[in-house]
Amino acid sequence: MHFTELADYPLPDGMVTEWTPSVSNTAAWRPDARPLAFTHEAHLRHSLRRTRSLDTTGPAGDAEWIGAVLEIDRTYDPEALRRTLQRWIARHEALRTTVDAVGDSLTRRTIEESAVTVTDRVVGLRSGADAHDHLLSFLGRGLSPFRWPHVLIATVSETGFLHVDHGRFLVVFGADHSVMDAYSMLLSVGEIRRLYDHELDARDHDLPGIGSHLDYSVHDRRTGDDVTADSEAVALWDRFLGDGPFPAFPSLAAEAGVAAGSPDATRQGALSVSIASPETTAEFAARCRRSDASLTAGIAAVVALAGRTTAPGPGADTDTGTGTDTAGPCRFVMPMHTRYAPEFARAVGWFVGVVPVTMELDSDHADTALVTAADSLRAVAGAESRPWSAIAALLGVVDVPRFVVSYLDLRHVPDADSWCAWRVQPLRSATYSDTEVYLWFLRTREGLFLSARFPGTDAATTAVHRFVTRCRGVVDALAAGAETVAESAPVTTTNGAVRQEVRA
Repeated sequence: MHFTELADYPLPDGMVTEWTPSVSNTAAWRPDARPLAFTHEAHLRHSLRRTRSLDTTGPAGDAEWIGAVLEIDRTYDPEALRRTLQRWIARHEALRTTVDAVGDSLTRRTIEESAVTVTDRVVGLRSGADAHDHLLSFLGRGLSPFRWPHVLIATVSETGFLHVDHGRFLVVFGADHSVMDAYSMLLSVGEIRRLYDHELDARDHDLPGIGSHLDYSVHDRRTGDDVTADSEAVALWDRFLGDGPFPAFPSLAAEAGVAAGSPDATRQGALSVSIASPETTAEFAARCRRSDASLTAGIAAVVALAGRTTAPGPGADTDTGTGTDTAGPCRFVMPMHTRYAPEFARAVGWFVGVVPVTMELDSDHADTALVTAADSLRAVAGAESRPWSAIAALLGVVDVPRFVVSYLDLRHVPDADSWCAWRVQPLRSATYSDTEVYLWFLRTREGLFLSARFPGTDAATTAVHRFVTRCRGVVDALAAGAETVAESAPVTTTNGAVRQEVRA
């Protein structure tokens, strides 16, 4: 399971069709008094600042979006697909609402389920390369947090060139981040497929009733309004940040760079690799449990251990950038879901908070690292429920996170067992920043994967590739029962076996 840009998915030659949600009667829009969630509002205001300074929707004129591509191994029926997409959008109120900006004022309006139609535009036969370029423009130029619809869909049918395949087609969709998080993206894959089967065969789609992100926003707003300068979550973030900016990725802390959204920011590089097989991942998870640590804590330990010897520190080799130890603790921001109520478990929206993670490691001892990671996460448990933007306002912070580590266990997402057969791949748009490093650890039925985005400089590319290689070695060592994970030394396991780990 790779989380990448569309360029990393090999599109076939075929007939490209755009599918755009629309409202035939503009009077169907109604003012909606429900407030915006704090994260939603922060995203919108960030977009406003960027567009007003650049007169575009991004450094290259493109929107920031996430989405997915999947293959449907059934006959392409345009009318059935139209009904499928209308049903999907009707299910999720987050896809039927928008926000207008007048000056600094943000107002919401929403449409009812029955008001949505989906119109198609046949673009024509395109090569895989041409289809890629067209879809990037369609999604990047068509999506905006202030222009409905906030989700766009395209299909590639009649795939193939010399031998046309009418028995399968691709669906590609993208959504502005304001209405969709990563979990929503993957839930949508299964929903679209189930709804399409329903339309073709009149079979039961077995999709449960769900809540609305707009109702969640009411709760989120109340929670954020309750945050005061005396709140524990504010104290946690204050201690984490001190008087400085957000912590940077190991070995890039001293690098000067341009913040995300700046007109001078450069396009980020990307990497997505397999970290461990299903068997090794299971052994790694078992090792975590023996230390009373979750796999989330295990991932935090891996990051801290990998950072100790991939960032320059005392005794560092200035040519390779590696060293014997790093100065100071490992610090990063970690997203956590906020789908606390059952009705939000399968709703589309942005249900994510963040917590500040600080890990103090004074050795490469494996069990100590796991225990320390578990304790570090327990110390910030629940902080994700307090909206970061409300806390930032109290602390006077305008900086954005620079080093973010995310872990998602996707094995139990509905229809996850079909993703390989459906050739599913999560997608994200290009990002422009000289300071941000994001790591996504994804556990699926096929094992553990790591996707990353990072500054497109030679120094950052080298550092992140080295770090990712080191992460693979640390996971392998922990799964094997290693007592320590010191770089370039044989790993001694608890049963006396010796394994030479991969050197970064």
